[in-house]
Amino acid sequence: MDFELHYSEGQEEFRKEVWTWLEANVPRFDLSSDGAKQSMAARQGAADFRRKLGTKGWLAPNWPKEYGGGGLSLAETIVIDEELSQWDVASTGDLGLSLGAPAIMVWGTEEQKKRFLPPILKGEITTWQCFTEPEAGSDLASLKTRAEWNGSEYVINGQKIFIGSPFPPDYIYTLAVTDPEAPRHRNIGAFIIPAKSPGVTIQPLKLIAGGGRNTIFYDNVRVSPDQLIGGKTDGWRVAQSTLEVEHGGGGRVVARDQVVDDLLAYYKEAKRSGKPLSRDSHIKERLVDLYIQSEIGRLFGLRGYWMRATKTRLVGYEGSQNALHGKKYFVNLATILLEVLGPTALVDDPKWAPLKGNLEYYQRFAACQHQGGTPEIQKVIIARRMGVSRTRETAAAMV
Repeated sequence: MDFELHYSEGQEEFRKEVWTWLEANVPRFDLSSDGAKQSMAARQGAADFRRKLGTKGWLAPNWPKEYGGGGLSLAETIVIDEELSQWDVASTGDLGLSLGAPAIMVWGTEEQKKRFLPPILKGEITTWQCFTEPEAGSDLASLKTRAEWNGSEYVINGQKIFIGSPFPPDYIYTLAVTDPEAPRHRNIGAFIIPAKSPGVTIQPLKLIAGGGRNTIFYDNVRVSPDQLIGGKTDGWRVAQSTLEVEHGGGGRVVARDQVVDDLLAYYKEAKRSGKPLSRDSHIKERLVDLYIQSEIGRLFGLRGYWMRATKTRLVGYEGSQNALHGKKYFVNLATILLEVLGPTALVDDPKWAPLKGNLEYYQRFAACQHQGGTPEIQKVIIARRMGVSRTRETAAAMV
């Protein structure tokens, strides 16, 4: 069975155009894997590049032009996504683009789509997703943040945690309980709130895994009803459209895993105790295993991308299967990095560590198994979607 993409002459011609433009516009600086360690110059350069992509229509190439997208075909979108993956520009992304915008497109009113989507899809603003709370992570229905209606607007009080990205937010996409008397899953609203609203406080949260996360406090934050996405108690369903994408249901197109390629190149040239590392049969076997696992993840992503884009059939368990594989893969990657690099895998100083010290981040990141749903959550979703659980479910609506 052939899982690979096959390109038309038109796609290959378009690829030359994309490559030429990227070569002229991609910022020339290193973006650390750990977003918290990026310099302000790097962050600003990444944000500027995101806006350039948006102006070009290539940040959201297959979204409708009327909402700020490029209006391009699936064939052209695949080429853009694949070429972008060849450059070290992944950290220019905005979660609002990948997670907030799809929910707005599915659940927002026409006025909300025209208000919020263009600046997101053009890279003009950054949006943070604010779901997790100190007492509501995997069990998201246990939210404590409240949004009380006072007759003319909502007043939000509560706290979110493990939120954000290296880029400061313009909007925060927030879930809050709107009807405390209603049953679970039917008592939540979803809001798009300006980040500089009075009563919003953002405090940096230093984590072992890095990533520039924050705690957000809401103290009598006033929100107009036109910032409510969906109905007053539709928040759970709105969130599911976001989580479906976050769990991997949207898939992705990438050329190769650059970390694996860099590690293989290092392995071919490095020496240990005066002998070529390539003579170590154990290390060789471990790297082959890593390469295979990387390819499996790439194909899982490609399958999900194809299913979502072509709508050939509804996405079921495939997204969570992709997410579960990814979580296991990063633990395996961290272990193999230690075996190949030894103690230098734990060092981020480029003077001592290979590959500019950028691989140290993966030792910490492997411990971060909760974001986007723990492995156990993904297994439950897979079982329910496959019909082997007492509870059955179908995938949420996606763009």
